[in-house]
Amino acid sequence: MIILKLIGHEYFNEVSDIIKLFYGKESIKLYDNTESYVTMQGKMLTSELIIGDYITSFISSYKDLNSNNVKRYNFTKSGNVLDSKEIKKSLKVSMFKLLSDITGYNIPWGILTGIRPVKIVHKLFEEGMSKDQIIEHLKEEYYVTEDRAILSIKVAQVEKKYISQKNNKKVGIYVGIPFCPSRCNYCSFTSNTIEKNRNLVQPYLEALMLEIKTVSQYLRSKGVTALSVYIGGGTPTSINADEISTLVQCINEFWGQNEEFTCEAGRPDTITIDKLKALKENGITRLSINPQTMDDKTLVRIGRKHTSAQVAESFYLAREIGFDNINMDMIIGLPGEGLEQVENTLDWMNKLNPENVTVHTLAIKRASVYNEVNLDAGSNNDIAYKMMELARKKLEINQYYPYYLYRQKYMAQNLENIGFCKKDKECVYNMQIMEEKQSIVAFGADAVTKAYFPDKDRLERQHNIKDLSLYIKNIDNQINKKIDLLSNLY
Repeated sequence: MIILKLIGHEYFNEVSDIIKLFYGKESIKLYDNTESYVTMQGKMLTSELIIGDYITSFISSYKDLNSNNVKRYNFTKSGNVLDSKEIKKSLKVSMFKLLSDITGYNIPWGILTGIRPVKIVHKLFEEGMSKDQIIEHLKEEYYVTEDRAILSIKVAQVEKKYISQKNNKKVGIYVGIPFCPSRCNYCSFTSNTIEKNRNLVQPYLEALMLEIKTVSQYLRSKGVTALSVYIGGGTPTSINADEISTLVQCINEFWGQNEEFTCEAGRPDTITIDKLKALKENGITRLSINPQTMDDKTLVRIGRKHTSAQVAESFYLAREIGFDNINMDMIIGLPGEGLEQVENTLDWMNKLNPENVTVHTLAIKRASVYNEVNLDAGSNNDIAYKMMELARKKLEINQYYPYYLYRQKYMAQNLENIGFCKKDKECVYNMQIMEEKQSIVAFGADAVTKAYFPDKDRLERQHNIKDLSLYIKNIDNQINKKIDLLSNLY
């Protein structure tokens, strides 16, 4: 356990975020000034703020309550009284420098704990900074490593042409199918096993299509068009071919044969020739087939009900049907895997040669099975860093380049997820959902609509109900809430 003592401030969450970078899910308890050090075990971290007339001090200290080993880091700033944003940041820096020294860990993203670090780069470009200035700014202000600073710039430069034009009459469309053949142990997304919930599939699709039709009619009456359409999950190909056709035809009624129309077919054990034909014949242009790993032993460990041979078979079948834009996902840091298994998966990726490869770093989220069994991804597992470097090297050799990037809490070694693509094969939806410069209208259980107001550069959200039965029962109310939100924009 870590006991955190605050002196002169109450920024517990901000300081805790930095501590978690180094100690992962180890519990952090706020010291309440009534407990005796003698009765406590573990580590005590102290974050102290001293505001003087001209100098502000940010002091972090470490004490091992078992050995009484003590270390301290004092960070000062001179000048007028700092605002709360600068104080929070400086407290983070102080704790970051202390724990870097104590642990010896190299944290690639420095004090940045947000999901979207590339947004900072876009903002700095807009302010007129050059590439070299941005690299130095990220290093000096946030302690980001030079490699990750350069990576962020590369991604921002690719994204720029897709997100620079702020037009609220162009939106992204998301449709959620929250069914899966089984639940993967690392997954935290909304999914319901198709076998146990088959009786809810038809009522769900009816409610979903009512939502799509009603909201889409409103949007089209306002002159709104779609830049991209994305059917995600769950695993959309869990439902049968006829159900897929009916749903996609409903979407096409309003959004036409969109140039970028993605459907996730993430689990190869759900892919059949009839489903692939239903997708292709109804205008799907981009498919996602996600092995996560090509090691059969790992697939069993993580709860996947398919083999690596089925992945390759599904991929070749999709090619035969005519899909020329396929994404494949992989995860580094999976339990039991080392560099050998990751290299094997990467070799398969390069052999299959999909247009997109998304490399995820394992993150143990609250809603996952791995969290229930208290598995920790390892906040500073050095092997994960080596795996990501191997992935970047092998994919770049095969002419892939990074085009979008995001981060999550509790990732192995606090790394990142990176989307790679072949030339001109960027997924517009992925970039827009990350950089939040476009409205995303989302349909289905647990779907989140994000209305973007370009004049104020802000988002407003509308969350659909997560529970399937409640979503179906309350569909009219959710439709009305969505239209109420969008009416503020149009």
